[in-house]
Amino acid sequence: MIKKSTRILALVGMMLTVLAVVALALVVFGSSENNPPEEIISTENTNNTTTTNSTDNVNDDNVKITPAEAQQIAEKYIKEVGATAGTPKLDEIDGEMVYIVPVVINGTTVGEIDINAMTGENMGGAGGVSV
Repeated sequence: MIKKSTRILALVGMMLTVLAVVALALVVFGSSENNPPEEIISTENTNNTTTTNSTDNVNDDNVKITPAEAQQIAEKYIKEVGATAGTPKLDEIDGEMVYIVPVVINGTTVGEIDINAMTGENMGGAGGVSV
């Protein structure tokens, strides 16, 4: 009888622990009913961006580096084994010309690196492989 009640107490204790962890997670992360949905990042252009075709012969006064140079710069920042820089696209974002260079693994785009088309500076990006 003592063994059976010990098992029941252990089971009740585990259930209470799980319940406490779930309650804590709800408090920390909030409930989806009370919070608005997170912003969804779209791969489509929005009103403040314009996309132009990328070629190695750039004749835009606002661009000092070529798409090939932007791709080489982006390659330097890719640390994931097997990932490569894809074909850059020239966009105007907040008044600045920026090359959006996709990060590709096995033919799938997993992120992007933004390269300033005037300075060649890495301006950040999005996505990537989670560790």
